[in-house]
Amino acid sequence: MNQPSITIVTPTYNRAHTLPQLYDSLCQQTNQNFDWLIIDDGSNDNTKELCQEFAGQNFKVQYIYKDNGGKHTALNLAIDIVTTELFFIVDSDDFLTVDAIQTILNDWETIKDKDLCGISYLRGYSADAVIGDKHPKDHVIDNFNQVRFNQHIDGDKAEVWVTECLKEYRFPVFEGERFMGESWMWAQLAFKRDMLMVNKIIYITEYLEGGLSRSGRTLRIKCPQGGIENAIIGMNPVFNISIRIKHALLFIAYSFFAHKRFSDILKPPYKKLIGLLLPAGWLLYKYWDKRFAN
Repeated sequence: MNQPSITIVTPTYNRAHTLPQLYDSLCQQTNQNFDWLIIDDGSNDNTKELCQEFAGQNFKVQYIYKDNGGKHTALNLAIDIVTTELFFIVDSDDFLTVDAIQTILNDWETIKDKDLCGISYLRGYSADAVIGDKHPKDHVIDNFNQVRFNQHIDGDKAEVWVTECLKEYRFPVFEGERFMGESWMWAQLAFKRDMLMVNKIIYITEYLEGGLSRSGRTLRIKCPQGGIENAIIGMNPVFNISIRIKHALLFIAYSFFAHKRFSDILKPPYKKLIGLLLPAGWLLYKYWDKRFAN
């Protein structure tokens, strides 16, 4: 078997009860020329023992334990470790269609010589039910920021990233915060490079109670520094004005949750936009503080 071109990266925390479903989907892949890297973010269930049972398949399984710091810190560690050309994040409570790896490798062969940051596929509730919107066009090179933000294409997607591009960045880490929105990284990559958009479901998502996708605003309010960093990205002039206004409001609200001073909130490069929206952002902060924080 040739050296794998892709690593499936699975950050996990107390998901021993869901990992077998993902493992089974990997065992059923029509092409098993991949590595599987499991980053255990401080689980206290039987995740370690379970992962030891996963060894001995046609694909390499690597398990690494780290102290709990949040998914973004697990991804930072994975970015340090992975050496394959492609980096595919598959969450521990999700799984893949049987032809996912073969599909990715086929598409990669057609674009590997282009200066792209990755490939975006669809997620589904099932193999036939798309989550959110499809990409505007199929098998077309486009920009993540333009499609996802400016064109308002909604719904989680299954992005496969070029590892070399990922290694240019690391998620910011703030003491006491265990959440950082992943879109911070994807937007950074898209500032420099486009990606291939493919309208094919390769990834099945089940939104579980207690998962990050279901934790919503409360989790973000508890981690305001990460929210501030994401909001700064969203105020970039590459985005249309509605996106920039939204993120300015988020920046203001999260800044109040982080107990920032007015002088820290009203700072370049978006001082004018933030200043205009400061009263509305303060009202948003008060509303969220009453509804979520307490």
